[in-house]
Amino acid sequence: MNTTMLESIINSESLPSMPLVAFKVLELCRERDVRIQDVADVICNDPALTAKMLKVANSSLFGMSKKVASIQQAMVVLGLRTAKIMSLGFSLVDAMKDKSNSGFDYARYWRRSLSAAVAARQLAVVASDVRRDEAFVGGLLCDIGMVAAERHPDGIYRPVVEAHEEHGGRIQDLEQAIVGVTHAQISAMMLDKWSMPEVLCHAVAAHHGDGFETLDPRSRSLAAVLWAASEIAELFTGDTGSDEFAGVWGNVTALVGIQNDALDGVFEAINDNVRETAELFSVDAGEEVSYEDMRQGAMIQLAQLSMSAEHDRAMAESREHEARSKLQTLSQLNESLQAKANTDKLTGIANRQAFDEQLAQTLEKAESSRSDVGLIIIDLDHFKRLNDTYGHLVGDEMLKAVGKTLKKVSEGPRFAARYGGEEFAFIVTETNARELREFAEDIRKNIARIRFTHGGRELTVTASLGAAHVSFAEEVVTGEELIQRADECLYDAKSDGRNRVEITF
Repeated sequence: MNTTMLESIINSESLPSMPLVAFKVLELCRERDVRIQDVADVICNDPALTAKMLKVANSSLFGMSKKVASIQQAMVVLGLRTAKIMSLGFSLVDAMKDKSNSGFDYARYWRRSLSAAVAARQLAVVASDVRRDEAFVGGLLCDIGMVAAERHPDGIYRPVVEAHEEHGGRIQDLEQAIVGVTHAQISAMMLDKWSMPEVLCHAVAAHHGDGFETLDPRSRSLAAVLWAASEIAELFTGDTGSDEFAGVWGNVTALVGIQNDALDGVFEAINDNVRETAELFSVDAGEEVSYEDMRQGAMIQLAQLSMSAEHDRAMAESREHEARSKLQTLSQLNESLQAKANTDKLTGIANRQAFDEQLAQTLEKAESSRSDVGLIIIDLDHFKRLNDTYGHLVGDEMLKAVGKTLKKVSEGPRFAARYGGEEFAFIVTETNARELREFAEDIRKNIARIRFTHGGRELTVTASLGAAHVSFAEEVVTGEELIQRADECLYDAKSDGRNRVEITF
């Protein structure tokens, strides 16, 4: 490491000093008996910072069911430590925004930083010994050394940017070769200079693996999260191509110990959360790379590797094991992605897309075999009242409970799906009208038995059900016609007092 160059960058007059409000927050938090109100009073002196702290307290990052209206409430929601970390993060981001005309791609830089921040916070949920606030700010600031180097008056970073754009590769390797110091080392020293927590500084220094094994256990856990988040961020900025998707997936699972389903959730949430976080920090995050595009690229690669594996086995027996290993990894990933695409994230049963596909296939088979088909549409009674009274989080818990109940009886000829909102549906085959009605009654009773406690009060829910039965030996109907018949019966069930079953056949 070129320590002379590192000190030159850190001490450059082009770098901003710690903002006054952030400095006062930092000083207060060093006191043992500091009160939340004391920190809130300091933050109130900066209207822009106050507005951003209120936004973050009300954002999906914290999932509050009621709006936080004052900085005092926000401080209680966030907690003293998180408020300190977030206020410093906001201040440093504001200080390091684009103030030059050098051609440095700030939009891409912020896309990468925000993606790393969001991914790190979500990965910290899995790594139980990592604080989410430190993970978020670590992801946000781990690459800030790039901006510091880019602002050096001697233009030392321009050759790095040009070489990376022309040849690609690991940017930290180019930095070491051209400048003599990496952005990870610069970032860590900047955070240390700004009195950020020691564990955060050490983890940022090692977030690309350099010195990772020498860290203490807590710093190593945070560094693993930041390393994994950085690899994910490179996918979402296009620095890493879709052909390396499976490799990144494997690296992240190894670093953090996360399961495929949980990691899939991290990837799914990044686009929406990055957009929201970009608005919180008032930065331009540029053009996004969607997770759906990555999944499509992975599926295409799977097909290509399938053909390649067959060719390799015929041409060289020694390459068979490697090709099969790659194919197996991508096949498992493809199965996981396909299952996720057809599953409702909240309730765990099939989603509307899967329902539409299943209904079309069922009716096609019924027409060719002249068999019977039943459709049940279920609508939870007075669900809007439940949401309005207890909040959407309680409503979501009720939907989860209903999904769990339906899943228990969803097997063989019974296919359960979330139809939309508080509506669910069952496609039933190999049944007559009487059996369909009995099954619908069983569903209604099982839903009515659901109980859970909120705020010391036991909550329940009932459902109205409309069912339609068709024998394809007597008539042929389309999916739209079958749904319309069930819908009309559901309307009758609602009109006749709810918590009942109506059927047509």
